[in-house]
Amino acid sequence: MYNVMSLDNLITALGEETLKEILIKFKGKSSVPNDIESFLHDKAIQFEKSAIASTYLVFEKETNILLGFFSLANKPLTMSKKNFENLSNNQKNKLKQYGRNIGNKFQINSYLIGQLGKNFSKEAEGKICGADLLTLAYDKVAEASDIIRAKYVWLECDNNAKLINFYSSFGFKPINSNPPEGELIVMILKIK
Repeated sequence: MYNVMSLDNLITALGEETLKEILIKFKGKSSVPNDIESFLHDKAIQFEKSAIASTYLVFEKETNILLGFFSLANKPLTMSKKNFENLSNNQKNKLKQYGRNIGNKFQINSYLIGQLGKNFSKEAEGKICGADLLTLAYDKVAEASDIIRAKYVWLECDNNAKLINFYSSFGFKPINSNPPEGELIVMILKIK
């Protein structure tokens, strides 16, 4: 159904110039370039080479059409003590088991899903759903967690009901449900 290829392996196998020709075929949902499209076109290779994030491209198995991508990082979730104290007692107790105080911050060893994007080009449209793409990203996180232990994965998304419902239906829970205007919602999920 899908082939999931690491950007690192593709850089080695194809070279940067050929890979850029593949990446440029990725189109965001709107006709105006957005953060997700800009990341894949302009930053993903550099982030991969400098080990900031690992990006995976998802291709349709039969046609090799680029359907989407996701980027992952081994990045702790860090929050101010104030934000941590605003969590419910239940959330605080769960997170305390896997985190620690560092100065005025609380930190949880975790993985970050930094980017997740479907390709909306004509040739890729309708060939993968967001839930399948998120599942592929989660599976890579779970695989990494078997090697380098972490109990949580987190992400940030726009304060948009549709996005929040999408991630919530997968099991992510918001930990800052009322952020100040313009700030992203942080959502977290325990890795099984």
